[in-house]
Amino acid sequence: MTTPSPDKPPVAFIGLGKMGLAMATNLQRAGYPLVVWNRSAEKAASLVAAGASLAGTPVISSLADDASLRAVVSGRNGILRGLRSGAVHVGTSTVAPGLSDDLAARHIKAGGRYVAGPVVGRVPAAEAAQLVTFVAGDSDAIEAARGVITVYAPLMAVVGERQGLASSAKLMANFLGASAMDLIGQTLTWGERTGLPPALLAQMLNGFFGNPATREYVTKIGERDFDTVGFTAAGGLKDVELMIGAARDVKLKLSSAEALRVKLRGAVARGWRDKDWSCFTDIDRG
Repeated sequence: MTTPSPDKPPVAFIGLGKMGLAMATNLQRAGYPLVVWNRSAEKAASLVAAGASLAGTPVISSLADDASLRAVVSGRNGILRGLRSGAVHVGTSTVAPGLSDDLAARHIKAGGRYVAGPVVGRVPAAEAAQLVTFVAGDSDAIEAARGVITVYAPLMAVVGERQGLASSAKLMANFLGASAMDLIGQTLTWGERTGLPPALLAQMLNGFFGNPATREYVTKIGERDFDTVGFTAAGGLKDVELMIGAARDVKLKLSSAEALRVKLRGAVARGWRDKDWSCFTDIDRG
């Protein structure tokens, strides 16, 4: 049994999957009086046994998808039906930016406040209370919830007042992760089919992602510094053509390289053949 602190406000939490259960457990350990709800009530058993109350009007939610969040917020017995005036609902799920904006408007109409606060991190990070979160919403609402949020996500980045911005930031973080995994997978497959030693492949990948020169491109591309040339677009196109051909020789289609070829050809067609090859990124930026 965990004894709640009388100095801390009660926190309601909905959604007790692996991530939600870990986050709620950390709030309980931090001394917050906890009210919990889950569609499958048995998932709340460990928290209830440790002193939490079981109820149906949550303030923090951790749900699987857009449909689940929309239903729990707007359903017959949803959050908005029992939300106290001025109460803050923090949504930690990864959902569409448009849904976050819509929920914000619905909360205002119901007399409450919605803070979009999607979290970044896997279950072990949630269990260790080391998640990262992007938050967006009314500044007063964010400050009211800050003490609670930083229990499970000590690194909290405030991205703005429009709630959809937090959802966009989370999706971009996931895009970076998925793209990195795709590059790792394609590189390993290419190396394995070519016959390179696995240890060398691992060294190449670790070296690339840890290389300061890789990080320098964040600034270079952000500032559109394409006239400081390390390697030309024409040279980059030549190398990408070679990559595609070498992979084809071992019956592998390098989908990432083929997308790069399209953009580099576009860059050269615009007259950028002698600019730094990172200029192909401006094809997307317009």
